[in-house]
Amino acid sequence: MAKTLIVVLLELVSSVMLGRIMIPVFRKIKTGKFDIYVGDRFKQDGSEPSGGGALILLTLIIGVFAGAAAFETDSDSVRGILCMMMFVSALTAVGLAEDYVREVRGGIGMKSAHRVLIKLTLCLCFTAVMKLCGFESRVILLPFRWGGIDMGRAYIPLTAVIMTIMITAAEVCDCQRGVHDTGIDGLCCMTMFVGFLGLAAAFGTGSREASRLICICAAAACGAFEVWGLSPAKLYIGRSGGLLLGGLMCGIMVLSEMPIAVWLAMAVPLAELVMMGLQWAVFRANKKLLLKGATIHEHLHNTGMSDSGIFMIFAIAQLLFGIGAAAYAVYETKFFLK
Repeated sequence: MAKTLIVVLLELVSSVMLGRIMIPVFRKIKTGKFDIYVGDRFKQDGSEPSGGGALILLTLIIGVFAGAAAFETDSDSVRGILCMMMFVSALTAVGLAEDYVREVRGGIGMKSAHRVLIKLTLCLCFTAVMKLCGFESRVILLPFRWGGIDMGRAYIPLTAVIMTIMITAAEVCDCQRGVHDTGIDGLCCMTMFVGFLGLAAAFGTGSREASRLICICAAAACGAFEVWGLSPAKLYIGRSGGLLLGGLMCGIMVLSEMPIAVWLAMAVPLAELVMMGLQWAVFRANKKLLLKGATIHEHLHNTGMSDSGIFMIFAIAQLLFGIGAAAYAVYETKFFLK
């Protein structure tokens, strides 16, 4: 417990210090003006940049490798962690490039089809490399003793498609196409923070120390980022943050070999994606909208609910699903022990 607290504290301090360095740099890239001071934390002036994904990533890397050294993680797990860090770093780089195009060049970013192709390609490569490293689970254990689903030879492509959907869900939970007005400052990070905590509790019941370490560090990185990301935000997570957080959940899914637990841990973002898809389908068919926004959080905001109220609803909903993930982990452990 003491080592865990030290790692969490290290990430918090790192996020605060790195934020004070990175916010002026990103603001310089956006506005062309450099000011070493962050400014009033509780007041926005329109110069707030994106790129928070980079801050979360650096904080996460510091925590993960400090934790791996402190807990003496075995070499096989370290190999899996390294592959995962390279995967999420690549996703973050893609997001940073999009943030740059949007904020500096005034563009709208790459086409949706191109984004999906890039995400799918990275997911395919990551899944294949992880399989070579020995991290592969072709059978998905269903709850309530319903047996399992064997993906067989379709494991790599099917897993990559599922991962692409999960990453998109995390992006949607933040905002639409990187437009900050369609999001709520800090909501995505808070939701994923609760999800990572649920997974940390779930993996505490078995022998998945590496997965638990990453969940703890990811939760700490999300929580530490809220120092800068909570409304009024001084730094937005941007496209880089959505890709990073979704990629982390995907990496944990492959590393832990417990997909259903991970799906439960990000049930709220997945629900946001499903609602957006349903909204699009209904509008295309009837030219009518089901909600007053493309996503659940946007609908609640447009109906007049306060940001704190939306935070509360999302936190409670994700907490309940996180408890479900922990319960599933206990069930999975007992199933295989028998």
